[in-house]
Amino acid sequence: MKVLNTILFLMLPALPMSAGDPGGAVLEYRLQVRMREDPRTLEGGVRLVTTPALRTRNKVQKPRMGGWRIEPEATGGAALPRSILARALGLCYFSGPTAQVVPLDTGMKLDGRWCRLWRVELPPGLGAYAYLAEVAPNLLALAYLSATLPDPDVRSMEIHLTKVRLGPGAAPAEEGTALLKTLQHWAAQPVISDHFSETLETEAVP
Repeated sequence: MKVLNTILFLMLPALPMSAGDPGGAVLEYRLQVRMREDPRTLEGGVRLVTTPALRTRNKVQKPRMGGWRIEPEATGGAALPRSILARALGLCYFSGPTAQVVPLDTGMKLDGRWCRLWRVELPPGLGAYAYLAEVAPNLLALAYLSATLPDPDVRSMEIHLTKVRLGPGAAPAEEGTALLKTLQHWAAQPVISDHFSETLETEAVP
């Protein structure tokens, strides 16, 4: 419960949602990244941009899911390396509920509306935290993640949502459950289990 309270505190500055943006959705995140060979912590903002579902004139054919991309936030400072952006995209979620996520009896407010939080059920032996926010009915977005990565270059990454803007065409992205695939990939690497347990207590909670 202490971890969840910390997450909710971090998410308080989230700005209101707006439906005025055409097309899909824009989700803004703050990242904190620790490299294995560098004592400094890299910090920066990124935007997850989704596109609306693609429709055709064929009334029988169902609409295709839209795509998504991640891009650095224009803050005037040094942008995060492209390699970090690629890793962050693999940790995003913008889709409907799945069997691996569980609704919680708590949430956060965006634009005066209460958004339920969902917890991502992690594979056995994997030490990390991941929570999703229900930003629209049956549409979940990554709200907070903290994990040590089984990566030769990146030691740990923390991601938290700061702003959401939903356009009228906002819909689940085609690769919207990438986070779940990444977690399963990590769990399939037996060498990371002990490393996760050793660093979880000191790195998972800000």
